[in-house]
Amino acid sequence: MQYTSQGELAASGSDGAPQGQIVRYSVPAGLSPEEKFDHWRSWYGSAIDAPARLEKIDKSVPPGFNPTALGLEGPGFSLVDVTNDPASCQWNGVSYPSDWLLHFRSSCDKFSFSGHSEAVSAGTVRFFDLSVPGNYYAPAGLSAVRLHFDRELLGLDDRSVKRLQGLADIRDNPIMSGLVLPALSGWQRTGLAQEVQRLQPVVRSMMTALISSLLETPADPCDLKLARIAAVRKFVRKNFRNPALTVDEVVTYSFLSRRALYYLFEGEGLQVSAHIRALRTLEALELLAETTAWRRSLTDIAGASGFTSLQAMRRAIREFTGMSLRDAQEESEVLRIRSAELRRLTEL
Repeated sequence: MQYTSQGELAASGSDGAPQGQIVRYSVPAGLSPEEKFDHWRSWYGSAIDAPARLEKIDKSVPPGFNPTALGLEGPGFSLVDVTNDPASCQWNGVSYPSDWLLHFRSSCDKFSFSGHSEAVSAGTVRFFDLSVPGNYYAPAGLSAVRLHFDRELLGLDDRSVKRLQGLADIRDNPIMSGLVLPALSGWQRTGLAQEVQRLQPVVRSMMTALISSLLETPADPCDLKLARIAAVRKFVRKNFRNPALTVDEVVTYSFLSRRALYYLFEGEGLQVSAHIRALRTLEALELLAETTAWRRSLTDIAGASGFTSLQAMRRAIREFTGMSLRDAQEESEVLRIRSAELRRLTEL
């Protein structure tokens, strides 16, 4: 979520996304209906984790077009409460395994999802697999709470997801009816913004408990460990170009202590701090290898790679490649080999 209720950028963390707050959005006033739709479509495509594109139902946008949304980002999930005027939506599928849990806040007499038409009542809950292309069509509008969660974080494989999608109605599950639905229905309540830091790990644990209950299998600690490592690496890869990213930022994101984070990565190829430096080094090497690199200063390349100084970039290049910065500039073939080695190291 990137906009306030006035459509302006909200305060953000090191990855450019708001941290520790609930963010509200509505289309800005003073725009024509067509401009409002274009603004909403642009926001929607950037705010929803699965790249999705909204389209008009009719040729012209009604004068009263005024969709709204409320969003919360957390580690491994995003929660979006959206009231959308009549529109259709489509996506091409995401490269990483993730899903939506969609809780309808209002009834939809005419609604279709990926070609399957149905009438949904308020309170209906559906699981949707976002790894494959899909679409929905809501000619009467849509009001729903959408929980988008990282499948890997919950230790779900494709077989588990198929079982979830085959369940007739998950609302009868005691965890869903007694925990998840009340949380989704009441998460806008007054004062919740002060509870965000507590809410984020609760939502993640809540989803883990729900999935385990629905599948009648215990959560595997080993699976969760690997998922947590994957989530941290995903966060680091997304943010390493920001010089402000430090281990402290990763600690805050992961809700782990420094010691717990260290033990989580014990036995891995790189600890978190080294992983950050390795990604920055790889970025620097790739920028140095570009044919237009001569147009940029070394200080500029260091900053673009996430280093706080040119000296820090020099030290990191020597640490991970054994080459000096001058050698990296002059020996293109060796630079290519070292970059490939470092790429394999950071992909583990």
